[in-house]
Amino acid sequence: MNGNIILNRIINNIPELIIDKPDIINAGFTPGAVFKIQQYRSGLIITLIANEIATQQVLNEIENDHHIGMDWIQDNGELSLSGEWLTQTGLTGQPLAISVMAGKVVIRGQQGNMQHSYG
Repeated sequence: MNGNIILNRIINNIPELIIDKPDIINAGFTPGAVFKIQQYRSGLIITLIANEIATQQVLNEIENDHHIGMDWIQDNGELSLSGEWLTQTGLTGQPLAISVMAGKVVIRGQQGNMQHSYG
C-alpha cells in the first residue's frame, strides 16, 4: 500500500489509526467521502457510502447494531479511526494488514509474514 499509516496513542492513551493517500484516494476515499465502519472478526471493514439513500440505511443499521458506525474522510484526505474501533477488535499492539480496493478498506491483525507492519 502506498501512503502513510500511523498508529499512535492520543490523549488519555486512546489509540488512533490514520491512513492517508494515495491508495485510499485511488479507491474513492476522497476528502468528505462518507464511509461505513463495521467490525468483522478481528478487524474492521470500511466501505464507502454511495448516496443519501445508502446513508439513511446505514443510520438505521447503527440504531440496531453498535458494531456499525459511520464517519467521513477528513479535509486533508486522511482516514482516521480511534478508540473502541481499534481496541474492541484487538488491532492495537500488533502488526496490521491493510487491504485497499475500490470502495473498501479492510484492516486486520496480521500473523506470520508481514507485508506491512504497524503498531
